[in-house]
Amino acid sequence: MKLQEVQGTSTTSVIFQAVSVPPEDADSVETNNSQELTEQEIEEFIAAEQVAASAGNNADINSMYTPQIGMEFETKEAAQHFFNFYAYMASFGTAIVKVFRSGSKKKKQEVTKVIVKCNKYGKNKEPKTLPQQEAEVDKDIGKKKGPKRKTNVVVKTNCQCTMVAKEEGQIWRITGLELEHNHDLQPGKHFDGHKYLIDMEKALIRTLNECNIPTRKMVTILSNLRGGPMTLPVKKKDISNIRIKINREVRGSDMTKLLDNFRNKKSDDPSFFYKFDLDEENRVKNIFWRDGSSIKYYEEYGDCVSFDTTYMTNKYRLSFAPFVGITGHAQTCLFGCTFLHDETAETFKWVFETFLESMGGKHPRSIIMDQDKAMKAAILEVFPNTRHRNYLFHIKNKCYNKNLKVFAKNKGLYEIFEDIVNNCLLEEEFEYLWGKMIEDKKLENNKYFTRMWETRERFIPVYYKHDFFPFIQTTSRSEAVNARFKENVGPTYSIHSFFSEYQ
Repeated sequence: MKLQEVQGTSTTSVIFQAVSVPPEDADSVETNNSQELTEQEIEEFIAAEQVAASAGNNADINSMYTPQIGMEFETKEAAQHFFNFYAYMASFGTAIVKVFRSGSKKKKQEVTKVIVKCNKYGKNKEPKTLPQQEAEVDKDIGKKKGPKRKTNVVVKTNCQCTMVAKEEGQIWRITGLELEHNHDLQPGKHFDGHKYLIDMEKALIRTLNECNIPTRKMVTILSNLRGGPMTLPVKKKDISNIRIKINREVRGSDMTKLLDNFRNKKSDDPSFFYKFDLDEENRVKNIFWRDGSSIKYYEEYGDCVSFDTTYMTNKYRLSFAPFVGITGHAQTCLFGCTFLHDETAETFKWVFETFLESMGGKHPRSIIMDQDKAMKAAILEVFPNTRHRNYLFHIKNKCYNKNLKVFAKNKGLYEIFEDIVNNCLLEEEFEYLWGKMIEDKKLENNKYFTRMWETRERFIPVYYKHDFFPFIQTTSRSEAVNARFKENVGPTYSIHSFFSEYQ
């Protein structure tokens, strides 16, 4: 049996291969034309390989990937990437130690020379300790120490492994090189300098981003293409950063793309409606749109509307606010969508007026919303005949959170409070029982209970016995719509990406 070396792209693997033996040696071999290595010989061979690797021997790396003096590259980045790829195969980290810039006015401080070293270059800095700290250290001597905490601090060994690349004319050339290490290498570990994706992988990330594929799934796809989870030299955070850069690229053309999408939808469906609100400098402030099918839903189920503005979905920090209704089968339907620049009375007035315009002027009979004074003022002006109320569920939760000690000290207050709020049949009954509860539990000076009493006609169910509010006491309908969009779009996405997910 002979040892035969097989060169690979990253490391050299050694295999044991049976080789034919000349006829004159046939008597000394077995009938299968091979001679088995003893277990001791195999162990000695493996030990020798491990010693060579631990000593920093890089001879097993294919010479075509080993830096050499005089090598030429088109750019500085190409030279750095070549050295980083060599470091990836040799299993050590790299660091850019020094950068030289041109003093010429024509080149405007352009980089002309770069020095890249092993990340264990230099010496460790000794921490400065005060006399009091030294005394405390002396006291700790002899005590049992727990396991060392993992840290990302690189232990320096003054390693001299270095590559110097210099610009000469229109090319970059390696002018200095030292590849020997004075420390053990770390096979299987990925360092920051190893992070590199080929153009095809970057294009794939761009394509997957257009499809709103989650980052964690992108990591899985790229890992499988490379051969497994351990072969991908980047982390989830790195791919997420790439996605953020891609999303920022459309900043200048984002609204143009959105307008093109709206126009295409309008050409396919003439009943599709959209409108932009611009400021004095023709910048987009607010956006509203609704599908053609929404007007049919609103015609049949538009008596009650839920409106909520709590979800941020884009990098411009515009609030997404859906107009949501309930069908005759208690299912959620979407009447329209809007992006709001701010939450002022003027903005809400524009939104509600645009909503009426898109729905042919039909006013809802009732609308439910959160406790927003600006929104309330706009509703009173735009929907004067519409009955509006606040979300009971949120108001009660806020009451409990602000009065934890009050409910804990007053036994039975929770049950009395819930019974009065939910089960009163007459307004007079509610007002009498509420006053009795305040007097019995001595809550006259409680600010939140006082405020609830002053605003009781906005959320207490008994005041809405004759109004149409089907199955609605919370923002759950609006939040269900928001949750659907939150699956694949977030605050770093563009409006164009959001609309693609909407479609």
